[in-house]
Amino acid sequence: MKTTGDPRFSNASAPAHISRMLMRIVHERQGDAERLCLGLGFAAADLARPGFRLSHRQNYLLVRRILAQFGDDGLGLEVGARQSSVSLGLVGLGMQASASIGAALELGLHYQRHAGAMLDYALEVEGEIARVVLTPRFYEPDVAVFYVEEGFASSLSVVRHLSGARLTPRRLCLDYPRPAHGERYEALFGCPVHFGEPLSAIEFDCAWLSIPLATQDEAVAAEVTELLKEARWLDQERSELIEGLQREVRKHLDAPPPLAQLAAQLNISERTLRRRIESAGLSYQLIIDEVRRARALTLLGHDDLSLAEVAFQTGFSDVRNFRRAFKRWTGIGPREARKGLLQQLAEWA
Repeated sequence: MKTTGDPRFSNASAPAHISRMLMRIVHERQGDAERLCLGLGFAAADLARPGFRLSHRQNYLLVRRILAQFGDDGLGLEVGARQSSVSLGLVGLGMQASASIGAALELGLHYQRHAGAMLDYALEVEGEIARVVLTPRFYEPDVAVFYVEEGFASSLSVVRHLSGARLTPRRLCLDYPRPAHGERYEALFGCPVHFGEPLSAIEFDCAWLSIPLATQDEAVAAEVTELLKEARWLDQERSELIEGLQREVRKHLDAPPPLAQLAAQLNISERTLRRRIESAGLSYQLIIDEVRRARALTLLGHDDLSLAEVAFQTGFSDVRNFRRAFKRWTGIGPREARKGLLQQLAEWA
């Protein structure tokens, strides 16, 4: 399990379909979608923009805000149950064109990041039983149940959509206690549900893997695979660009270089650089904020540094502005964050 210091936490690489579905539910419950997105680096309308990508951090913060406002009554189950293979975009199209459920799952698992997965998925086969195991990518206890609920509910919904049949799993195992809305699990999955297990997994008959798909098309499947391979190279290029900009910002946290200066170093126009940053679902200011946030979290783990010193080393000359910015980045104040970090470090010691 990774901490939020992992750079993948801040790379804008995930499609926005989970967030889009969440926003539909927010609208149905008469919530304020624009307010929920404030300070996250995107507006509600951006979620419907073609090619728009979110970082895991942005998705996490949005989910946490929505859970805080509406409560957790099985929201992850509701989001997952509304999805189909169409929800997975290009990956979903490739799954539909696959020859069987097994081939579709193989493709989906291989390109799970491109499908917007918020957890790590793995397929295990033992004799006549197959299982999909979900493991968290980062330490996020306040949204972990939502992610697992969404992951299993959407997985079953996608498989049912692909097969055209209401398939029923053997059993569902979850590594957390039964929540207050536990009865919703049995109603959705239609199988025995076991809470407090060592790992989170959904088990089903191996025979599912051989179910042929009526929508199979070998040529389309091959074309989609090529497009996904190309997309992986593009994502790598974007990642290297963003990481390069982050390095430059890190060198001058007190006065980050103007975007025009960075563009000149890359021998491209400022407009082109801005467009490439936006294509990664970011802005230059969001990159600066993320570097400062990561630096602040590192420094707050040292209890011998005063808040004024942390603020200065993060690029702020005023502690009040630092507090305001830190709360906008994380949803909590720096003192509260320090208390949590020091407690975590003590537990790990």
